Amino acid sequence: MDGGHAGGGSLQLGQLIDDGHGAAIRYDLQRLGLDLADVWRGTLAPRRVLDLVEHGPDDSAVVASHRGGLAHRAWPLERHLQAALVDAVNTTAWLIAQVNSKGAVARPEAIPRPQTAVASRASPGRKLDLSRHPLAQPLPEKYRTRR
Repeated sequence: MDGGHAGGGSLQLGQLIDDGHGAAIRYDLQRLGLDLADVWRGTLAPRRVLDLVEHGPDDSAVVASHRGGLAHRAWPLERHLQAALVDAVNTTAWLIAQVNSKGAVARPEAIPRPQTAVASRASPGRKLDLSRHPLAQPLPEKYRTRR
């Protein structure tokens, strides 16, 4: 392998890809000079890919994908905090104006934000099936479980 962790990670990586995050993982890996297809070629450990995904920056494609899609790419944590701060300042100014005014003052609108993903795209309990993947090969007999 490539010097990453010795084993594990295939099922978790497959589940992330099956959940619709494959393109985001591929993009983030390409930014690092790696190729997701190397996992299937045997030159990149799935565990290493998971480590890179887990410890990626807040503005990574994978983080945006988990939050709900491409609209979240430009909204890292700092941007959400800035929007919340602007909204708080505007609300405070509105309250002060409301208290000191004889008439009603229009409430300021909140900074528009991308919608957060409500639920995962994968249905709970669904098993990962990679048997139809173009690079899938039958499991050697010595690794098959006896039932």
